[in-house]
Amino acid sequence: MRGLCYAVGVNCICTVCYIIVKKRRAERAELALFFMVLPCLGFAIYLLPCLIQCLIGREKYDRESLVHRLKLEKALEHPDMEEALAVVPVEDALAVSGTMEKRKLFLNQLKKDVRQNYKPLLAAQRDTDSESVHYVAAARMEVYRIQQQKWINSLKTYHRDTKNAAAFKTACDALYELIDGRLLSDREQDLYRERYCALVRQQECEYPETISEETYTAYLDCLTALGQLDDARQLWCEKREMLRNETCYMRMAELFYGQKDQRAFENCIRELCADQRVRLSARGLETLRYWSEGVVGCFR
Repeated sequence: MRGLCYAVGVNCICTVCYIIVKKRRAERAELALFFMVLPCLGFAIYLLPCLIQCLIGREKYDRESLVHRLKLEKALEHPDMEEALAVVPVEDALAVSGTMEKRKLFLNQLKKDVRQNYKPLLAAQRDTDSESVHYVAAARMEVYRIQQQKWINSLKTYHRDTKNAAAFKTACDALYELIDGRLLSDREQDLYRERYCALVRQQECEYPETISEETYTAYLDCLTALGQLDDARQLWCEKREMLRNETCYMRMAELFYGQKDQRAFENCIRELCADQRVRLSARGLETLRYWSEGVVGCFR
């Protein structure tokens, strides 16, 4: 009887020591209850695997990850093959998908980056599903808020130092991003285009050397969109070296064709074909081929 009491006493002392050690390590000590229910035998069962491991002398598993449940820093992620292989344009997916599929598509696209992925989703603004329309409207409002704030902040920075070419370009880029974002009404677009033109004209009067080719390209686009064709033609003549890119050539070809100015149109097409500095996109090549082979003959 005395031996049993001694064993229970030793078990209690070991259990208390076990609890103290676990608490100092900020670990859980639920096994203490197991040791109290099975005096001595509980410790034997607990220590037996460790003893066997020491006798064998090698580990068959990662003990730290099993006992302490350490999280792996770089766990392998298996791709969703069904999703990875089902790659189709967003517009096509919207046209053939059901209500639930469209909602899932909206959420997946907007979770990635709403500023980059909202444009393809604008096609669903007149969708019959009210929740899908709500997603698009919420995305439009958020992107408009971000772009408007970006434009305001960049304009304030530019006004603090109008000589700074980088600040001027940043302000122009932010304003043109707002114009080209497909978020504004036609009237709002024209108002912002006029603001863009006024900003460039003011900078031309004060610090023309700070205006970049990209800014002049957007300026020409705003002039043609506003119907200020004489100003666009004058800019094309005066800043030709700054406007030698696909966008400007195409804009001016459209302008000359709309005015039925055959000589200017043919000269524009001829210059584009001879300009080795311009790298045309696939769409640009197709348009140039159409104009070169078909449209030029319509003037005759």
